[in-house]
Amino acid sequence: MSELRTKGLVFPLELSTVAPIGSHVIAEGASLIESSIKIIIAWPLFTRDYVDGFGSRIYEALEDQNDDVLISLVKKFIIDSITKWEQRVELKKLSFSRPNNERLIVDLTYLIKDINIESSSQYTFYTN
Repeated sequence: MSELRTKGLVFPLELSTVAPIGSHVIAEGASLIESSIKIIIAWPLFTRDYVDGFGSRIYEALEDQNDDVLISLVKKFIIDSITKWEQRVELKKLSFSRPNNERLIVDLTYLIKDINIESSSQYTFYTN
């Protein structure tokens, strides 16, 4: 089994509280991948300079009614964007809940391919 050796900044940017204080926190492994997924999902498509097509279309759907159609759109947009931009993972499961008309909660489960570890994240979107 290989180790995941990638390192990078997380989103939102964090500053270190240990030496060297005030430097950017560098993440690695599963936490870096989780941060990457968060960025991909949250970033509106075609708004990142020099990286054509980066992001997702979720923002287009959040003004719609919080119903099964919205869930289908968000599911498609997540699958499309993660499949294209985060190839270190394989999506395993997407589940949705609507605690009220203003929120859509997405539970995303994925396999980190290089280390064969399953991980999950939860994202909350606020709708119209």
